[in-house]
Amino acid sequence: MASLMASFRNEWAKLIARKKYLVFIIIGLLICLLWSGLSQIISGFARTQGGFNINLTPTPMTALPLFLQILIPFLIFMGVTDLITVEGADNNLKAMLCRPVERWKLYASKLMAVLTYAALYLACVFVMTAVLNQVFGKQLSANELFMALVSYALTLIPLAILSAYAALVALMGRSGTLTMFLLLLSYMLLNALPFFFPVLSEILFTSYLRWYRLWIGALPNPGKMLHMLLIVTGYATTFFTAGSLLFDRKEY
Repeated sequence: MASLMASFRNEWAKLIARKKYLVFIIIGLLICLLWSGLSQIISGFARTQGGFNINLTPTPMTALPLFLQILIPFLIFMGVTDLITVEGADNNLKAMLCRPVERWKLYASKLMAVLTYAALYLACVFVMTAVLNQVFGKQLSANELFMALVSYALTLIPLAILSAYAALVALMGRSGTLTMFLLLLSYMLLNALPFFFPVLSEILFTSYLRWYRLWIGALPNPGKMLHMLLIVTGYATTFFTAGSLLFDRKEY
């Protein structure tokens, strides 16, 4: 465990040292600010025209789908590409493999670093939207904030699966550009398939990015809950096992 945590700290330090990841966090916060500013303009215009009041200030729950479906998957793909494909192409992994740490732990630490960044990003969005809503919008109750926090925490499970999938693809890529292209293309295709074949919405792992909606309202019946948990566990086990085995046998 000590070697795993040491490797994780090293991977996290490398990831967060790249300024673009801090820039994307700032961009996310600016999106929240711009959203709130536009909502104030629209609300003011509506009051002057019709005398009615509308509140479009982003709450943690209304902002979550935007970041969860678009920006955070892109950042996960970018992080995995940098830590696996780019490092492999630049021969930086050769020196890392000489360290006294098992290959699967090194591979797991890279996924942990990417997932930690996604969690940090979600935390920043949660705090920013909560503060903006308290200042400009409707005062959120403690229960609403708690349910939003639970929803944000639940998204880490499908994001971990997405990270494992991205890492598996990144192991097969030979350049960062090609890997990003393949990841973005496959992600768009996986999200588009349920529109043409609705039955796939319960099978594809990308559909479970929105599964927090199932847990914050009326809970599904035990049979469906077990079915979902088995699918999620199956995807996580398959992607991580396949990736770690490929990483263990890959020559750098």
